[in-house]
Amino acid sequence: MLMSSCGQAQTNTSEKQITAMLKEFYTAYNNVWSTKPPLAPDVLDIKLHSLIVRFCTTKLADNAKKSLEDGMDLLTNNLASVDLNEKLKVEKDSRKENEYIVSFVASNSDASGRIVKQQVTLYVTVVKEGESYKIDSVK
Repeated sequence: MLMSSCGQAQTNTSEKQITAMLKEFYTAYNNVWSTKPPLAPDVLDIKLHSLIVRFCTTKLADNAKKSLEDGMDLLTNNLASVDLNEKLKVEKDSRKENEYIVSFVASNSDASGRIVKQQVTLYVTVVKEGESYKIDSVK
């Protein structure tokens, strides 16, 4: 019984650390994108790359950087949001090991320029590298 309790406590601690890391990453990532006035492209690239290297595995960081160079945002499925900080939710996906569900409401504009709210759900896989957790994939 004691071993089961220790294992559960360790799992809960890990989940809390991962949840906090994902909230920290997506909040900081959103803040870079939503800076007003918008950052110069070279400054934007430096700030995004710094966050990506800090929070993502090397494999994902390389893919995310290439994706950004091609005009796509792999880490948010192209749906960043200025509302992210108010609506950001992170929870453990009980169906898959090491996967978390990150959700938020994105504000975009339609062809006429009206603001359109859209629910975004990302499935984020996290792995432990050394003493810290890193984002390994985003779907």
